[in-house]
Amino acid sequence: MKHPDNDPHDTAVGKPAPGKNREDKNPGATDEEGETPLVTVPLSEYEELVGKAAESAEYKDLYLRAAADLDNYRKRTAREREDLVCFANERLVHDLLPILDNLDRALEAEEPTPATMSILEGVRMVTDQLKGVLEKCGLESLSPVGEPFDPNIHEAIGVLPSQHHEEGTVINELQRGYTFRGKVVRPSMVHVSGGKSADPEKGEEK
Repeated sequence: MKHPDNDPHDTAVGKPAPGKNREDKNPGATDEEGETPLVTVPLSEYEELVGKAAESAEYKDLYLRAAADLDNYRKRTAREREDLVCFANERLVHDLLPILDNLDRALEAEEPTPATMSILEGVRMVTDQLKGVLEKCGLESLSPVGEPFDPNIHEAIGVLPSQHHEEGTVINELQRGYTFRGKVVRPSMVHVSGGKSADPEKGEEK
């Protein structure tokens, strides 16, 4: 009689035979050939997963649109605030220009004397301080003399003959013009050359 342990054809009780019960392994695990077995799901479950994925993509698109709209709103309100401040400053600068003109006229009209030298020096200091503050805000003066006439920044008061300037050239500035942050707040009042005069002795107005 053969002993069970010595019979190679017998199988031990409780031990699975080779190649059996592979279904007990992880269905996603890789088999000996290195291939991942396919996992099947019911059609209803698959349709539910597809629907959830489409819904998730829709929510993501709505979120991105809302974020872009919010960013555009912030930029727009920032520009509107800046424009409002610039407009208020522009009105203030425009109202201060006549004061600046009068200060310049006072400095040009008075010849310094021992009695008025200190007064004129004080006026000059105030004028320089006012110009410095306005320039920091964005005010710039125009220098039209010798430049071609430009109706966007110049206001012609008259046309004069000139022996030294081509026709259409600014030859004299009567009132200084200014720009504020690139925008003309007051054009320069100027005389424009009408070309050479037939009478050279007549000259041109200064």
